[in-house]
Amino acid sequence: LDKLDMNPTYAGAGITKVNPTKVDTLQRILEESDLEVIGTARGYSRLDKEDDAVMTDEAMTLARKADIVLYFFGLNEASESEGLDRTHLKIPKNQIDLMEQLSNENQNIVGIISAGSCIEMPWEKHLKAILHCYLFGQAGMGAVFELLTGKCSPSGKLAETIVKRYEDEPNVRYYPSKERTSEYRESIFVGYRYFTTRNVEVLYPFGYGLSYTEFKYSDIEVDNEKVSFCIEDIGKVSGEEVAQLYIGLKNSNIFRAKYELKGFKKVALSPGEKKKVTISFDDKSFRFYNVMTNAFEVESGEYDIYIGSSCEDIRLQTTLKVNGNAEVFPYNKKELPSYYSGDIKRVDDSEYKVLLGRDIPDGHWSGELGINDALCQMYYAKSFIARFVYRILDKRLKKSLEAGVPDLNTLFQFNMPFRAIGKMSNGQVSMEMVDSIVLLVNGHFFKGIFGIISGYFKNKKANKKYKKEFLQRED
Repeated sequence: LDKLDMNPTYAGAGITKVNPTKVDTLQRILEESDLEVIGTARGYSRLDKEDDAVMTDEAMTLARKADIVLYFFGLNEASESEGLDRTHLKIPKNQIDLMEQLSNENQNIVGIISAGSCIEMPWEKHLKAILHCYLFGQAGMGAVFELLTGKCSPSGKLAETIVKRYEDEPNVRYYPSKERTSEYRESIFVGYRYFTTRNVEVLYPFGYGLSYTEFKYSDIEVDNEKVSFCIEDIGKVSGEEVAQLYIGLKNSNIFRAKYELKGFKKVALSPGEKKKVTISFDDKSFRFYNVMTNAFEVESGEYDIYIGSSCEDIRLQTTLKVNGNAEVFPYNKKELPSYYSGDIKRVDDSEYKVLLGRDIPDGHWSGELGINDALCQMYYAKSFIARFVYRILDKRLKKSLEAGVPDLNTLFQFNMPFRAIGKMSNGQVSMEMVDSIVLLVNGHFFKGIFGIISGYFKNKKANKKYKKEFLQRED
């Protein structure tokens, strides 16, 4: 049941949208299999509009007859795209509404998610199983079929934390940014590095992923070059496990996360098979960037070495004494208490100023725009012409978003800096002309117009010269 199966979201929008040689659909794959398929239904509108009652009724009728419902859903083109910042982590409402209705008719629903970025999952209680496919490519549905039928065992791991609610994210108070600057007050405490340090309960942790079999970890050994351990498949089927290496240092002179991912290795095992796994340390395993010396350095100390199936499912642990080269440290615990504790959701200006090492820039727009400012900042332009252009772009963008199909060209134009006009005009606009455009935007009408006209003829002459030289070189 779905719309995303019949026309699957196999890749992202923008430059990742390529012309596939073919796109597998599960409907075709199921029809060619020996499974008993009672039918497929569109179920919901792809563009998050109010669904037709006929579509819903068709889906409900099939759900009542089926032993198992395969429900394909996820983020559509309007939810995630290049040139567009997401404003929430929710799956389109019409998809969740249908899921809830289906769960009233059939308790055996398997959810297959197509999404290229993080999502909230308060609806997971309606599903017996979840297969998160991200953006799986043109042949992704064939892989989905093999996983659903047990021909292969799932072995993927989450590349981000799935939180219980967006408000749990560490930077929720700092995003979106002010008009001119983005303040990364969360510092290093991003994703699992924040959640594990502060013991925040999440829905699914970074590195999490189930298999049709089970794995046992044992026999950890460590030296200055590597950590070794054994993994055994104690289940009834073959599988692959991604073992993860995390390293931490308690009572450090600098603020750190509880531990950080420093390596991983994927191991294929048959039932009852046991393998020794080795993950080597490298020059990045223990280092930190010292802002006082402008160099990567290593702090001396007894480091905790963790081996886990995810960042929260730690199976083995040991320690390793490391002799480092750091002699001075850039931070003071008394001046940065929020960062040393990891409690960074409400960092005040005085503490952030210490971390930043300078005054906090005024995030509001004032003065004139420059070539590195985005076209959407023409909202603040002194020129009425520039503000008029802004309104045209803004209206076009809002119209496309309301239709559920974002205009990517408008999105790119809306968010690109003025300098990109010169870089992306195939030589028709020079950087001198860009400077004059910015003058015009800032209210210097005659000076800007004169500069644009003058720059146009200079650029035309220069292009003619370059073309002649290029042709001569070809000869």
